[in-house]
Amino acid sequence: MIEDAELLRRYAEDRSESAFAELVRRRVDLVYSVARRQCGGDAHLAEEVTQRVFADLARKAKTLAGRTVISGWLYRSAQFAASDTVRAERRRRAREQEDFLMKETTTGLSGGRVGEEQVEGETLRPMLDAALGELSEADRDAVALRFLEERPWAEVAGVLGLKEDAARKRVARALDALQGLLARRGITSTAAALGGVLGGQAGVAAPAGLAVSVTSGAVLGAGAAGGVGALGVSNFMSLSKIAVGVVGVIAVLSVVTVIYEIRSRDASLAATAQQQDALRMQMRRLERRMLASEARAEGAENDNAILLRATEAVLSGSLGGNSGAGNGPLNHSTVQARYSRALDLARKSEGAAALKEYLWCFDDGMTRVSTFRVARRGALLDAMAKLGQVYPEALAAMRERRDSAERSAVGSTWDLDSALDFAALNRALGDDGRTLALYDGLPADDPRRNALSGPAFEPLMTARRYGDAVAAKPYKQMETQFDRITKASSPEGISNREEVMKSNRDYAVNMTANSIEVLAGAGDLE
Repeated sequence: MIEDAELLRRYAEDRSESAFAELVRRRVDLVYSVARRQCGGDAHLAEEVTQRVFADLARKAKTLAGRTVISGWLYRSAQFAASDTVRAERRRRAREQEDFLMKETTTGLSGGRVGEEQVEGETLRPMLDAALGELSEADRDAVALRFLEERPWAEVAGVLGLKEDAARKRVARALDALQGLLARRGITSTAAALGGVLGGQAGVAAPAGLAVSVTSGAVLGAGAAGGVGALGVSNFMSLSKIAVGVVGVIAVLSVVTVIYEIRSRDASLAATAQQQDALRMQMRRLERRMLASEARAEGAENDNAILLRATEAVLSGSLGGNSGAGNGPLNHSTVQARYSRALDLARKSEGAAALKEYLWCFDDGMTRVSTFRVARRGALLDAMAKLGQVYPEALAAMRERRDSAERSAVGSTWDLDSALDFAALNRALGDDGRTLALYDGLPADDPRRNALSGPAFEPLMTARRYGDAVAAKPYKQMETQFDRITKASSPEGISNREEVMKSNRDYAVNMTANSIEVLAGAGDLE
């Protein structure tokens, strides 16, 4: 795909209207969305602003052709143009109100209730628009590429001229800056909530045909700079007479429509007055959803004790040896076969071969097959640690991956997978103190701290930091986890089913004892 900057360069140097038309087609929804939000939902004003922005882009094409990212400039230009247009419109309406509002009665006005979802969309996005406008140009370009243009990381890195890891860090720093700007407006939330909302900032489609009219208007406007002199005096006078008649018609139409427009604006102002409360409500809702997801993930991680005790027997009985290991497509059965083979090699004291299979499972197989997410950070790591007791190279490999995960987690606010790998490897290595050190060093609203709250629970309990443990896993999560474990059924048709069921019961008892200890230690006797 030809980049935006190349399309603009072709228009600036070769006057390629097709290149400019393609650029408008790609970005008209973005500009129109920003304009419509800034204009209080007024579609006609938004179209006017969109036309103005692209006309400005056409006039400044030679100056802007050297830019790497065009969407960031379009975003900011749309904000400026919309602000100017709204101010001009308010001044015009104020003048007209003097003639008409004094004779109008306000009786009979009906006001519909704005739906909750509509209020959320109309309040959250303008606040983000304002904060995005205050970002530095480099940060705004990074956010625009990742979220407004929805580019994959490889493309973001290519456009910015960075390696992919560096591009991720650039975007993460930009989102951190955006979170700080929102906090100064009284909006406090986890940074993770912002990433989900930003993707919808260009979500309003421009009206059909707007891209075509914008393109022709912008190109004609840029080509006819200083155009009144080119018309000639006689043509100008003729056009002036026509214009006088048109202005008269417009004035009459304004008399008919102004009251409706003013009433519509009153409704918009009433909705705007509720911005802060509605925005906070949505942020809290997003945080609750994220906490629920984290609770489910945490519960799955804590089920690893059960999985560790049952996995080897189940897999050995169902797969029987090395059959199929390493062959066929990468799916659940393929990975399960190689994991079973690793367990068998470890039992035979073939340490090097077992470690090779374990590392393939951790680095590749289980990473790419989602059904093994729990086993990868639980039973697999415990099996590797057990192998390390007789084959030290296994522990060295785990420490190497633990250190790599720590570097990635510390380097990026959004690398939650690396944070969870770091904690899981520390647990298997018996080094939970490193997990607590990272957990304690992160701000309360940092998404990495939220991700580490589950793995940090038992180390916090062991350290008798009961209040912190309850904050990491509130009572409701304890109750949900207990219900899930006690209601879980064990697989039918396996030889050690009673053993697995007993393991489930023992785990539920131990988990309950831990929860009671933590709640009592924190003073939550009820």
